[in-house]
Amino acid sequence: QLNLREQPSIRAKILTRYAAGTILDNLGCQMVDDMTWCDVQKLGGGLRGFVAARYINPAVSPNGKAMTGPDDSALRAGQGDFDATGQITCILKKGQPALWCDFGVARAGGGYATVVISRPDGRTRAIFFSLNVAIGADSSEVDPGEFSAERVNDMHVIIIGDERYEIPDAVTLGR
Repeated sequence: QLNLREQPSIRAKILTRYAAGTILDNLGCQMVDDMTWCDVQKLGGGLRGFVAARYINPAVSPNGKAMTGPDDSALRAGQGDFDATGQITCILKKGQPALWCDFGVARAGGGYATVVISRPDGRTRAIFFSLNVAIGADSSEVDPGEFSAERVNDMHVIIIGDERYEIPDAVTLGR
């Protein structure tokens, strides 16, 4: 088990313990008392704290690459700088038939991507991926909705309130 500590020190309070193989977002590392500590949180959010760098390895995405450097996909998507565009299946309200929604995707490599969906009602929805795992979506008080994601073969099925989006791996990974 890996100890997540409140501060970068072996004497700091343990916040929680992670099982081997838990995927963490590394928010930066620093040297403290001749030991390298990384500021991390569980992929998709959660407690933030420090782990000793010697106990972690870079996560490898489904395309076999380890992500390094910043994830600029959300910034690029917001600027309309897309790596690909096309259509995906979408349902905007429960009980309604499936539609085709236009999308644009900005990828940062290693399975990091932001997919912006243009809905037929003129609104847009952004869905964020980290290591090819759907981790969240934009939302507002106007359209609150519980976010959930599941994998069905090579498809991400995303539910946000009454909305449903089906996003293939080919969109997020570019293959």
